Amino acid sequence: MSKVLLLSHASLCKEFYNTIQLIMGKVDERVGYIPLPYGTNLDQYKAEITSYVQSAKDTGVLILTDLFGGSPFMISTQVYQQLSHDLPIEIVTGMNLSMLVEMMTNLDLPVEKLKAIALQHGKEGIVDFTKKLESNERSNG
Repeated sequence: MSKVLLLSHASLCKEFYNTIQLIMGKVDERVGYIPLPYGTNLDQYKAEITSYVQSAKDTGVLILTDLFGGSPFMISTQVYQQLSHDLPIEIVTGMNLSMLVEMMTNLDLPVEKLKAIALQHGKEGIVDFTKKLESNERSNG
């Protein structure tokens, strides 16, 4: 069993959460989000992330961030360095809706396997429609 924490600039993570709820219904209580609005005290933001991660001491947590190198990512790496010796923590950046949809039905997996699903489906969710259409036409024609 794993927990998932969505982190982003502004309220993007909250909107991902709301969109998952729209698509799939009630979101499992093991999924949380912490937005980073403009002007937020970064020490307080780090404390919120730390508290959430510590609440996952028995299960582990997969942290998903919006942007590699952004503040949510950088602060989550600080929490990772602080707590990864005591509990399972993984971080994936470049959060997208495809990975979230697939992960919601796999929260019972350990955090390492959940991370693999996020990476796989995050990449597979990016599709060049024109190339896909051309490929289908070649195989059908």
